[in-house]
Amino acid sequence: MTESRCYRAFGLLIRSEFDLPEIPLADIKDAEPDVVVRRGSVPQGSRKITLNEESVVHNLGAAFMIRNGCEVLVDVRPDADPTALRVLLLGRVMAFIFRQRGWLPLHASGVVVNNACALFLGYPRAGKSTTAAAFHRQGHLVVTDDVAPVRIADNGDCILQSAWSFVRLRADAASILEESGLPGGFQAGKHRYDLRRGSAGGDVYPVRCAYTIEFADQISVEPVDTMRAILLLSRYCFVRHHAMARDALQIHLRDCAAVAARIPVRKLTRPRALGNLPELVRFVEKDLAGLS
Repeated sequence: MTESRCYRAFGLLIRSEFDLPEIPLADIKDAEPDVVVRRGSVPQGSRKITLNEESVVHNLGAAFMIRNGCEVLVDVRPDADPTALRVLLLGRVMAFIFRQRGWLPLHASGVVVNNACALFLGYPRAGKSTTAAAFHRQGHLVVTDDVAPVRIADNGDCILQSAWSFVRLRADAASILEESGLPGGFQAGKHRYDLRRGSAGGDVYPVRCAYTIEFADQISVEPVDTMRAILLLSRYCFVRHHAMARDALQIHLRDCAAVAARIPVRKLTRPRALGNLPELVRFVEKDLAGLS
């Protein structure tokens, strides 16, 4: 029998048969886990994504079955890269777990400014992690990188379930954290940095604004109308629209609409040059202050 260990991430207790050294071990032996990750056989063939089940086959040599927001089966080849496997488990697979648990899993990085969270959304290479690292450099707390689960709480607030305070940066952006981040190794083409500032993550934060990032010559921001905001939230989300059953897709769009109705979504443009990042942080700080 494969030995399993308990970890904490995203506010969840995770029992895994795979080592996950990137996240803290949980010193709890008898508690019931929220999520179990174990080896198992994943059925082959195309299957519709339902409210409670989703399968994923990845070219790294692994297939995943995510069920009921609490179980992950991993069918992995012996030659699969264990580091890349962990990146998937703690990224995309956790996003699918949260979708099944009733959250909207945005593809975003998140930082806390004046006790509320700003999210930076975009496709890979949009600069989400780089932007979050720049906020860390200016003294703000990074609370998630890549996966940002949000939902509307009972009191009507949009909230974020934080994950951890680390970012993964490509080599050209690593200079941002030379003095303020602790190197944590090299993962799937990126350098990993620990930015905890004394926090292990797992807290819930109110969300003040979601920014979509695009590159341009000047730093600017413009509001997005509600219908466009719904489309952008759905676009920058860990959801495979084409493979979803109708009821699952309807609930996903309902969740996007609920979030768009509660928080502003704004288009943020920034130059690619890293030297403009301190100005970008000041610009967003001022914009957030105007939304309070």
